[in-house]
Amino acid sequence: MNLNKGVILGIAGAITVFIFILIIILYIDSDFDQQLIYQVDSGVPADKLIPQIDKETEELQMNALKSYESNVINNNLGGNASNYDYYTQVYQNENKTISEYENTQKEFANREISKEQFEQDIKSPKEFIQLMNLN
Repeated sequence: MNLNKGVILGIAGAITVFIFILIIILYIDSDFDQQLIYQVDSGVPADKLIPQIDKETEELQMNALKSYESNVINNNLGGNASNYDYYTQVYQNENKTISEYENTQKEFANREISKEQFEQDIKSPKEFIQLMNLN
């Protein structure tokens, strides 16, 4: 009987650890916008949310810059101005989209737009940014 209790406690412990790790992974991997919606719905003041939005924007801008630099270096542009111009234009478009995305997030954090409007307004920029991050 003692062996059965040990096995049961071992399984229960393993399940508890698994659930804890799963919760951490889901929280860390959860979408920033969903976290923002939850925080706005929970009444978190805008002055607490704006720094989070600024940090998220900074990360998106850094990813865009890294992608741009990688494209320029990997394509060994070697004086080919048309490739350089193309990648520069893509980078500028991505930064413009990130800026619009940030503005929409801040409008929502400041309760200037509804949750429904926020979700509608971020759909296209979010898809564009996710697409750019695949490259």
